[in-house]
Amino acid sequence: MRRTPFAIVIVLTAATFAAPVLARDDGPRFAQDRLDALVAQHKEASRHIAQEQGQAPQQRAQSKAQHVAS
Repeated sequence: MRRTPFAIVIVLTAATFAAPVLARDDGPRFAQDRLDALVAQHKEASRHIAQEQGQAPQQRAQSKAQHVAS
């Protein structure tokens, strides 16, 4: 089987660029920090959504009261 220089260059280039990606090891500390950040983001988003849902009925009631008073 004859190897072509082009194929060898392609394989070596792919291996060179793939090695740092595959070798990345941020460890469990990074994973825990990332999980904590995602949990905090979810908590903040949930709080924000709950506030908006709580304000929506009040705003509708105020709008109705303004229309009735007009």
